[in-house]
Amino acid sequence: MDEVSAEIAAVKSALEQATEKLTVLQDGLFAIANDTQSSETPSNFIGLTNAELIQRAEELLRWSRFKANTLGLNSGLFADSCWNMCLDVYICDLKEEKITVSSIAHSSGIPMTTAMRYINVMAEDGLLEKSPNPMDNRMVFIATTASGKDKISAILSELG
Repeated sequence: MDEVSAEIAAVKSALEQATEKLTVLQDGLFAIANDTQSSETPSNFIGLTNAELIQRAEELLRWSRFKANTLGLNSGLFADSCWNMCLDVYICDLKEEKITVSSIAHSSGIPMTTAMRYINVMAEDGLLEKSPNPMDNRMVFIATTASGKDKISAILSELG
């Protein structure tokens, strides 16, 4: 019984930490959204390496998936699909890897049509950009725009 209590306490602690990180992330998103006039990034953004940014993005993605799986595996209520897609694309960009719409949909756990709709909206808003695969016109590569990459980097830099 003590073992179960210890596991429950560990899960509660992990959820509290995830909630704190998500709150910081959400506050950062609101700050960026409210400051669309300024193209400057926070001063501590400059000191982070790509490896540190990748590590932070991957950690957020793990926490987001853990939260969604723990709180409602099949309901989708606790999934952050758009944010997870942005992080996936961002990580691939920093690693200089190409990612397709179908890969994003699969890793986000959402239907292809929903992923495409979200990607189109984020592309219209200037966060992501689409480009055809020169080897296969049926495939589309997704990347973060320079502005999108700066905004995500700014958010990740604030999580330190």
